[in-house]
Amino acid sequence: MEQAKNKHHQTRVFILFLIIILYLTSTSGSSSPETSQNRKHHFVLVHGACHGAWSWYKVITLLKSWGHNVTALDLAASGVNQKQALELNSISEYFEPLTEFMNSLVGEGERVVLVGHSLGGLAITYAMEHFPHKISVAVFVTAFMPGPTLNVSVVYQMALSKLEPMQDNVFTFDDGPNNPPTTFVFGPLFLRSRLYQLSPKQCNENI
Repeated sequence: MEQAKNKHHQTRVFILFLIIILYLTSTSGSSSPETSQNRKHHFVLVHGACHGAWSWYKVITLLKSWGHNVTALDLAASGVNQKQALELNSISEYFEPLTEFMNSLVGEGERVVLVGHSLGGLAITYAMEHFPHKISVAVFVTAFMPGPTLNVSVVYQMALSKLEPMQDNVFTFDDGPNNPPTTFVFGPLFLRSRLYQLSPKQCNENI
């Protein structure tokens, strides 16, 4: 029952994401990709924890087929980014690739559509605070969403409390067992049952 609820929730979230994309790509009230060629957007896709730009490959293909510009970033120590996790001393350093990209947008009036998944919600929230004039809209896809009365540390602790006891996720405590974990990695069982349960069976068999 719980797994069915999760699948239903994720399906609704994906449909909502598509609705937002169709709205942004529409021209004169039409949501058809074929009639939206005069209205282009620059989508900036930010991955979640333990993932990278690679996780957006299907979304990138879809958006580009509609004529949009797409940038998928690897945050620090993620994907092919050369930083190591233990080199990072703050969350802002983790967001640095996104910060550098936003700083590189120098065109007058150039605004991007920020899309953050999961932990990527914290990254796009950071960008929204520091570069509001460079963002047309931000999309949170089942993502962390801190706000005026819900700060980052509270959101982070809430997420950790749910992840720690789950299945085979691996945490490291380089600062000692009495301090918060310094890194974590999703385990294969957790990936199969909670993150990739809607993926084709052969994909899960390769995890």
